[in-house]
Amino acid sequence: MRTSFFPLCLASSLAVAALTAAQAQPSGAMGGLFVKVADFALGEKTSRFDYESLDPTTGRLFISKMGSGKLLVFDTANRILTAELNGFPKTTGVLAVPALHKVYASVPGAGLGASLSVALGMTGISKGSGAVAVLDSRSLKEIARLPAGVFPDGIAFDPDDRRIFVSDELGGGLTVIGADDDKLIARIDTKGEVGNVQYDPITKKIYVPVQSRNALAVIDPANLRVIARHPLAGAKHPHGLRIAHGAAIGYVACDENDRLLVVDLASGRVTGDLPLGHDPDVLADDGAARLYVASESGMLSVFDVSDPAGPRKLGDVFVGANAHSVAVDPATHLLFLPLRDLDGNAALRILAPLP
Repeated sequence: MRTSFFPLCLASSLAVAALTAAQAQPSGAMGGLFVKVADFALGEKTSRFDYESLDPTTGRLFISKMGSGKLLVFDTANRILTAELNGFPKTTGVLAVPALHKVYASVPGAGLGASLSVALGMTGISKGSGAVAVLDSRSLKEIARLPAGVFPDGIAFDPDDRRIFVSDELGGGLTVIGADDDKLIARIDTKGEVGNVQYDPITKKIYVPVQSRNALAVIDPANLRVIARHPLAGAKHPHGLRIAHGAAIGYVACDENDRLLVVDLASGRVTGDLPLGHDPDVLADDGAARLYVASESGMLSVFDVSDPAGPRKLGDVFVGANAHSVAVDPATHLLFLPLRDLDGNAALRILAPLP
């Protein structure tokens, strides 16, 4: 299946003018933690955005415009929307993998009409019309579209075993895809609804919160099986997940009680429990000292994670209505937050952290 798209640099003068007009001026400090750089147009307003993924080698930011069924491509260097990729109904998760020159996008509304059990020749696997789309990150052409269960969501890449793991939130499992040949490999049953999925290069394991069981599942990516299930003390519906850089530590966001749990991945023990903005969703970090948790309420919780003893909360800042998704450029430390409706248009808000 080919994906239709158009480069906005070649779009009509009217569309280009709309982009220019939507850019805002810096508005000063926000909560003592950020300065707003500007707001940039992301086309027509929508009911919802979801995950983002930055390719730091090209500066391309891929954004799931879930409510409009589009995957957007934003040039962070020139600060302009360069493409709108159509044909991604209800798109949720997105992951750019520079080493593969590929982008993966979860498409729950793809309507493939095929079940994973048929695709994998196995029984007892959730059906559903969700899919994972694989794109060439250079040409933006679609390479493959594979069945992925009921509601595919988060996506992780295991560079050691060369595999892609996609969480099927409502289907209660993980879909595994070969990173080199774009073929389905397996389905892993998590025995409960799952949240975002991450790979830890230190323990060399895949981790995913089982939100309906308040637990963290540990998957052996080589043998493709669940090897441990750690109960998460204090968790209520854990969904968001981020793995710390240089340490086997997981940060888990619980959206029913607004808590951030710090988990020792080696033991599964919860070592920290901190408050978050209401209804947390996506986590991101700058690769060094700061962790960000974006919430459906528009609050962004900020933590200093430079101390091995544990995170220290710096504060909560309202960054925009429904700004529940955040991405960070590790080089510039700029934050990118898509807004579904800013004065009648969708927009990308860029923030610069204050020292």
